[in-house]
Amino acid sequence: MFTLAIKNVFAHKMRLFSTAFAVFIGVAFMAGTLIFTDTLSATFDDVLADANREVDAMVRTPEQVETDFGASGSQVKAATLATVEGVTGVADAIVRVSGYAQLVGRDGDPVGDQAQAPAFGFNWTNVAELNPYQLVDGSAPRNDDQIVIDKGSADTAGFEPGDVVTVLSKSKPRDFTVSGVATYGSADSAAGASAILFTDTASQELLSSPGNVDGIAVTADSGTSQEDLTAALAAAVPDSLEVVSGSTLIAEDQAAFDENFGPFRVFILVFAGIAVFVGAFIINNTFSITVAQRSKEMAMLRALGASRRQVSRSVQIEAVTTGVIASLMGILAGFGVAWALRALLSSFAIKLPEGALVVNPVSMLLAAGIGIVVTVVSASLPARRAARVRPVAAMRDVEIDRSSLSRGRAPVGTLVTVSGAALLLAGLAGLGIAAVGGGAMVCFIGVAVLGPILAGPVARIVGVPLQLRGVTGELATRNALRSPKRTARTASALMIGVGLVAFISVFAASTKVSFAESLSDSFSGTHVVDSGVFDARGGISPRLAEDLRNNEEIDLVSETRISPAVIDGAATGMFQAFDAGEISTLFDLGQIDGDLADLGQRGMAVDREYADENGWKIGTVVPVTLPTADVDYTVRSLFDGSDWVGDQFVDVSSFDRYLSGSLAARIYVAGDDEAVAQAAASYPTALVLDKEQFFDQASAEIDQVLGIVYAMLALAIGIALLGITNTLALSIFERTRELGLLRAVGMTRGQVRATIRGEAIIIALFGTAMGIAVGTFFGWATVHALADEGIDTFSIPVTRLMVITGAAVLAGLLAAILPARRAARLQVLDALATT
Repeated sequence: MFTLAIKNVFAHKMRLFSTAFAVFIGVAFMAGTLIFTDTLSATFDDVLADANREVDAMVRTPEQVETDFGASGSQVKAATLATVEGVTGVADAIVRVSGYAQLVGRDGDPVGDQAQAPAFGFNWTNVAELNPYQLVDGSAPRNDDQIVIDKGSADTAGFEPGDVVTVLSKSKPRDFTVSGVATYGSADSAAGASAILFTDTASQELLSSPGNVDGIAVTADSGTSQEDLTAALAAAVPDSLEVVSGSTLIAEDQAAFDENFGPFRVFILVFAGIAVFVGAFIINNTFSITVAQRSKEMAMLRALGASRRQVSRSVQIEAVTTGVIASLMGILAGFGVAWALRALLSSFAIKLPEGALVVNPVSMLLAAGIGIVVTVVSASLPARRAARVRPVAAMRDVEIDRSSLSRGRAPVGTLVTVSGAALLLAGLAGLGIAAVGGGAMVCFIGVAVLGPILAGPVARIVGVPLQLRGVTGELATRNALRSPKRTARTASALMIGVGLVAFISVFAASTKVSFAESLSDSFSGTHVVDSGVFDARGGISPRLAEDLRNNEEIDLVSETRISPAVIDGAATGMFQAFDAGEISTLFDLGQIDGDLADLGQRGMAVDREYADENGWKIGTVVPVTLPTADVDYTVRSLFDGSDWVGDQFVDVSSFDRYLSGSLAARIYVAGDDEAVAQAAASYPTALVLDKEQFFDQASAEIDQVLGIVYAMLALAIGIALLGITNTLALSIFERTRELGLLRAVGMTRGQVRATIRGEAIIIALFGTAMGIAVGTFFGWATVHALADEGIDTFSIPVTRLMVITGAAVLAGLLAAILPARRAARLQVLDALATT
């Protein structure tokens, strides 16, 4: 039976190719993602290790709040350097300072995009062992008006030593002379982030505050170990500081990079998983069709003495063989996918270190294992069905599909679908993203189970326009109805891709409508000055807000600053500050208890519902841990809530005191258009937008994400279309004699092609209809779950869904080209002679 199974695989090369291709694509995408991320992790592990290899110890404050990779946290007094230098075992010690700094290009625009890669400023140190940057041109800064820039930025902007450049920081824009160009270890830049390196004095003035640094890096004397040096330093510095070894510092930087890059890895792997999931339907359908078509062959084997287990095992051997071949080919193709992902990141201005691809055997075994397991599991039901073939079936010409009449299918399919929907809703309600993904998968499976029941009514409806064309449309409809299970399985693969596209489209449309309504109803200002970054990595100098406040033609100004924080022991992703005296005029906060203007430096305003959840009221003291300080804030005001200000906020004066280097993410303004534009002209990262422009920018960002998601889902849809081609090709083989009879009674080759194309259109429309229905439900559920987050208006993008439907018709036509040509080319006499 083993020999027979292997011969069956290679005797039907087209069937092998079409079955293997579905899992090949998924494995290639998964293997490529793993190769790329393994390569990136290994390369940057080396870069980060090289950058701090000579650091034996670091003196710093304990990090109680998690900050982004490369960002600064709590600060150390610069005077501590003298204490550190006096410790026995210290060879060299230097201060380290970091913060926001960005170059302005010759065209007046910022160099780099903060939304894609951070813009950092650091202090330059002349101790080579402790400086992660290495000069490749020019010299170190000799005075406070000179800087060194990273090679990536220098190449992008065309700057070289001697050029005078403008630098943006938390202060006003300022001109510097480029004294040198440097690399970060062996890379042109640190993960695409730009870097400007100042003198110690200038860095403290522009990035931190005079007398404060981020930490002190130390090298040990010959013969002093990192452990001994760390212990000696810990005994010498104040108890409020901590000392970590150089190896610990490297490990932390490597872990921080991996954590920041993790979401991208998950994002790509999700789409690889979708491709594999869609491929499973194609594999299952292909094996189901071939088992049905080979029922006489299997019945003959049973009649000759083969057991049920042997017949089932022969199909499983075919599945394993197909899975192994497809997975091995997928792993080889994964190298090309990895290079494509590198090119993708490069297109986003993220320059990565050059180097050979890293192949982790565990990752490759994982990708191959998934491909093989999916193939075998997908073929398990057809294998069981093959084992149930009775010897008497050898005398039957045609197997009759009665799946749509199954009494158990409707309740089982309904139960599975409802269970999936319940799990999805539970995930959206707080159970987690894993529950959301699992619920969506179960929903798709449930609808697929119901597919044969739905196939008849839907095929009759979507086939009506085709039937108006005459006999070819009638035959196409009847062919789709002949095997409801086959039609449903083929359509189900397309349903998944279309369903996800429909969901993303509905969610995006709902997000846009909700945002537009909120902008119109809640924001009474005239302009938004946007930095393009809504987190703590960058932004606009607060000096711009001061300039706007001092302009007589501008009525209201409220800047927004953001910081990570731990509030009352619970981490929050966004701790915000506003101009408390102006925010209630610019935004509708509902009923306000207490006076926002009296928040001061240690007062907090809290959303009423959020306060109730935490048991807070006016007068409650809430401990907050910021990256640079522990602050006890007092709740001094309660408000009804707003999509724009979050659960709580403080006055910007609090950030001035405790987070002196913070930048404005946005500045909300009410005033004269020309006055706002003139004030912002000196700050290149500040983008002045009126309400309409602000909405258009937000919509464009959503559309950009949509484009990326659509491109990724195109892979799954392409696999589904391959499934339609495969199904039609196999069904033509099954209907060879029938097609010969039709040709014999006068059907032309053109009519045969039209019939096959019509059947493909019906299958495509069936899959599209199910996908749009499921995707719309997913969209509704998500909008309903996110109502409290500001996405509270459900909107169906009718035009976009109509475009999707039209694309499905075109896709069906394309999928039918080869099967239709093959059917039309059948020789009448040969077809009639087929048994």
